[in-house]
Amino acid sequence: MPRIIRLFLFLIMFLAFFEVGLISSYTLVTSKPPDIEKLLDMQIDTVSSFLDSGKNITSTITGGPEEVRIINNADVADALKARTGLDGINIKSLNATTTQDTSLEMIDINITATGYRENQTGEGQIVIRPTEQFSVIAAARAQTRSSGVWVDVKTLRILSVTRIY
Repeated sequence: MPRIIRLFLFLIMFLAFFEVGLISSYTLVTSKPPDIEKLLDMQIDTVSSFLDSGKNITSTITGGPEEVRIINNADVADALKARTGLDGINIKSLNATTTQDTSLEMIDINITATGYRENQTGEGQIVIRPTEQFSVIAAARAQTRSSGVWVDVKTLRILSVTRIY
């Protein structure tokens, strides 16, 4: 077999074993059946964010991200709550940053927030534990205004939801 075909087959096998390992580890960690579409979307978003990071490297090196004020923070919190499946989002923890020029009409922003999930009771033994807290990272498009930015909640993408211990 030619070398290129062997290399191509090796890459396919590597990706297949990687995906199987990811799905099985998700099942072991969460004790739930995996949502394969959600896992693939997460991988694609992560890879695309790495590829997009080089576009604004000059502005990132010279200035760093600029914090912007979210005008419609209640709408953003509701959208984050709906998309993450959490019981609530702390509005006071909403933080938005951008590396783009805020004089533009539409900009890309990164949103971080803290969310929580209430205790869930089930059958059997009663377990008392504190409310779980999560760190939520999302990206969206926003329209710049004089008092801050108006986030278009239709463009909101969840990048990660991490449990805070």
